[in-house]
Amino acid sequence: MADRPSARALPDELPQEEAVTRYRRHAEIPGWHQDALTEATAVVIGVGALGTETARLLAQAGVGRLVLCDPDDVDESNLSRGALFTPADVGRPKAEAAAAALTALVPGLRAEARHAELSAGVGLAELRSADLVLSCLDSIAARVSLTRRCTLVGAGLLDAGTHPWGGEVRHYVPGGACFGCGLTPAERETADDPWSCARPVAAASHGASAPVSALTAAWLTTTALRVLFGLPEPAGITRVEPVSGTAYRLAAERDPDCPLHERIAPGSVSRTPVAAGGRVGELLALVAADEIALGWNPFGTPLPTTIRLRDAAPDATLASLRVAPRELIPVVVPGDPARTRYLELAAEGEGNR
Repeated sequence: MADRPSARALPDELPQEEAVTRYRRHAEIPGWHQDALTEATAVVIGVGALGTETARLLAQAGVGRLVLCDPDDVDESNLSRGALFTPADVGRPKAEAAAAALTALVPGLRAEARHAELSAGVGLAELRSADLVLSCLDSIAARVSLTRRCTLVGAGLLDAGTHPWGGEVRHYVPGGACFGCGLTPAERETADDPWSCARPVAAASHGASAPVSALTAAWLTTTALRVLFGLPEPAGITRVEPVSGTAYRLAAERDPDCPLHERIAPGSVSRTPVAAGGRVGELLALVAADEIALGWNPFGTPLPTTIRLRDAAPDATLASLRVAPRELIPVVVPGDPARTRYLELAAEGEGNR
């Protein structure tokens, strides 16, 4: 996969002998490759009941790095379903509480918390270079937004969701059907905001339980591990129905009219020494006088880009403008779309050297 880090040993915090013992039973599974997990990065978008269970299973399987993104805080209602939350976490950002719990559970795991909505929490270059992107979101609009960002950079997507007595796991591969292909034009424009656990329950559609979340997360994680190992895992939708004791696959067909398949040409991207913690002025120094650098709009707004960075104070940090780490910044020339290009922000710690 693109931008994949070089091979490395098991984390220093977990001695080699202890690691071998910990994952000994995995070695008995045909097709299991522990080193592939140690070197992998998985991005989990949505850290509620489904997301925490998925993250826990990935971490315990041995995935080396997890990026956890969620704008919400832990609510009392999460304690009956969120596998990683305790009463002491109520009011704490979900991503931070989950990351802390995971690093305590799995020595050597690198768990990064992003307390932000998805367009401000994980940059396009991060999605592009991740070995897995997993969607554990709770709204159509959020899934559409994440789908658009993944297809822009050719990233595959594993998506899952639950209903009161079952769930679905959806495997989308680059160039194939996407989540939006299964929606009508009106559904793609649905403005259903992600449901906050702190809101009063208004409808049964948000009913959820720990067993169903755990079952769906286990199916999602099993699919994810097979993808990481390069084992056969067909694209499409799997419905899990525990009441009837069945699970079955549905084909997902690409809709030629789906507008979510726009792709950024790799040759239009230039890397920069500026990170999200850098200043607006530093980035604008890389932009020509006839060009305009834009920021991606927050999730839920109709247009993907309208924020002109030159309107911000030069000494403002990009992060303060909700620019995600390792974002691709669109640079346009009014009236000449053929000259559109993208500036790739450096990872934190690599910028401004």
